[in-house]
Amino acid sequence: MKLLARLIVIAGWFTALPAFAMPFDLSTAYQKAVDYDAQLRAAKADNLVSKEEIAKAKSEFRPRVSANAQQGRNETLSITPSFFGGYNRLNQLYNTKTYSLSLQQPLFNLASVADYKQAKAVVSKSEALLQHEEASLIVRITVAYCNALYSEDNLDFSQSHIKASLEQLQQTKSRFEKGFGTITEISEAQAAYDMAIAEGVEIVSGDDFSRRELEHFTGVFPDELCKLVPEKMILNKPFPNNIESWIELARSGNHEIAASRQEVQIAQKEIDKHRASRYPTLNLVAGQNYDMSDSNNIIGQAYNTYSIALQLSVPIYTGGYTSASIRQAQAKRLKAQEEFSWQDRGTVSDVRKYYNGVITSIAQIQAYEQAVKSGKIALKGTKKGFELGIRTNMEVLDAQQKLLSNKRNLAKSRYQYILNKLQLKDSTGSLSAADIEEVNGWLGGVKK
Repeated sequence: MKLLARLIVIAGWFTALPAFAMPFDLSTAYQKAVDYDAQLRAAKADNLVSKEEIAKAKSEFRPRVSANAQQGRNETLSITPSFFGGYNRLNQLYNTKTYSLSLQQPLFNLASVADYKQAKAVVSKSEALLQHEEASLIVRITVAYCNALYSEDNLDFSQSHIKASLEQLQQTKSRFEKGFGTITEISEAQAAYDMAIAEGVEIVSGDDFSRRELEHFTGVFPDELCKLVPEKMILNKPFPNNIESWIELARSGNHEIAASRQEVQIAQKEIDKHRASRYPTLNLVAGQNYDMSDSNNIIGQAYNTYSIALQLSVPIYTGGYTSASIRQAQAKRLKAQEEFSWQDRGTVSDVRKYYNGVITSIAQIQAYEQAVKSGKIALKGTKKGFELGIRTNMEVLDAQQKLLSNKRNLAKSRYQYILNKLQLKDSTGSLSAADIEEVNGWLGGVKK
């Protein structure tokens, strides 16, 4: 009765999760994450920030118009020598007015051209990084969902293992009471049962953690998950079936490579900007000025002046600032080129890893499916032999443990196949929401 009570407690943990009206499938999780994930929202905000760089750069080609106005009340005391000796004093109160309107139109400025091209490269980099985050979210949400499903599978396996261990313990005790077996066998069965319970407690905690991780991306705690249906899974090897073709796809389509390539362009345009600062600039300057009594010499007089001119500015010497800026920009370009090479090599490595991972996962799934089938037959035969006294208790426990291990490895290899498949496409920049829908089509039923 004591053992049965412990089993009831553990079984209660497995069914303690609350029920929820709507199942939380992968597609729903992804849609929630698109609106909730802070990392993606930050990338979208950064993209909006970057787009304004083009508007700022375009402003360098457009006229700049400014207006100034000033109106005041002045008092001037003038003291002048008198013809008859002494001094004449004159105290004057008068109003002053100054209005001006000026226009400056850039006509020639190579630095502005380079700045505009750099701004376009900045936006292109931001667009690539945003696309990377959009694809990354697909991978991250799928990883979290698969982890949660794997935890659920472990709960099922653990519950079955506890039940089987208890049955084996009870059967061992029953045989001992009938004069068969030994105390050692009972101790072995008891130890296996206790270990199964201990593992169950740990797995329950891990299941809650995996659901919290999913909540981290979606903002919703999933009370119910849609389980993976193996019969719906389509195990296809990568196509094209040539890894070099995938590497070429990655080099032309990978978003992080594209962002690194644009970073090199940004660094190059920075060099062009500093070099262009050595060239003259030409502006058209026009304006209107209206002044009334703006100085002591023209009290009571007003002037309205119109002007138009070409303003040429020629840099001669900046104390070495321009040369230092060019050298600094060249060093930044070298850094960007090395980072691009690093990203390219890393992406090629990822493609190879995930390409081989898809093929390996398919082989593992097929192997573990056969191992589970064989394990079930072996366990059944070992139990029969134990009942007949030709197999030992340890052999039964070992067969149970092997079957449990193979079931876990099979479940893990199925989820790994899904992740390798998505990560391979992510490496080539071809991952999209359609891939989420494909995987979602492999789900069905509900895991509470």
